[in-house]
Amino acid sequence: MAPPARATSNGRPESGDERQRIVAAMVELVAEQGYKATTIKQLLRRAGVSRADFRRSFAGKQACFLEAYDEMSERFVALVFAAFESEKEWRDGLRVAAYAAGRWIGEHPHEARYVVIEMVSAGEFAQTRRDETLRGFVDLIDAGRRQLDRPDSVSRAMAEGAVGGILGMLARQLRRGVPARPEDFVPDLMFVAVRPYLGNEAAREELSIPPPAVPGLEPVGEGT
Repeated sequence: MAPPARATSNGRPESGDERQRIVAAMVELVAEQGYKATTIKQLLRRAGVSRADFRRSFAGKQACFLEAYDEMSERFVALVFAAFESEKEWRDGLRVAAYAAGRWIGEHPHEARYVVIEMVSAGEFAQTRRDETLRGFVDLIDAGRRQLDRPDSVSRAMAEGAVGGILGMLARQLRRGVPARPEDFVPDLMFVAVRPYLGNEAAREELSIPPPAVPGLEPVGEGT
């Protein structure tokens, strides 16, 4: 549900509230029925705004879609990178970052579907925007090469493949419904991510390491 708009002195909703209501409506509708099926008319009805209100904030449907993505992506990336940087060692930081991402996805299934699945349906420009975001996550995994005596012995393609595999898994889960709990799949992802850089023994250890506390989120398992 979109938050109620605050009224200005002339009784009209504040423009910032209108914009946020439109963004919230875009996320809800796209998660429910997909980008292609979502129309501006539906957005106006869901957000409770006029076409003039929409045009004051957005050039069109795709512009609204991309700006909503940018806002979500910025929050998500900040959360994941803050988690990564909370640890001194690459492996520990990657694990905390993976749990932060998994917890966010589990708590925001509409937004996750929007980012993981619907960005592919919104045209080449949208896919390019998503690819720009993904490069940052590839960087996190590719930083494992600094753990090697010969960093060039493993190519960046290893990290790109890992991120692609993670996206494929998330897309399959999101199409079936709410993703599994991160503790159910992050250890396997960590096994795959760690193995090329730290070897089989370290990778196997990841399968039994308990979920860490995640900065900005309650520890996994609390409150359940």
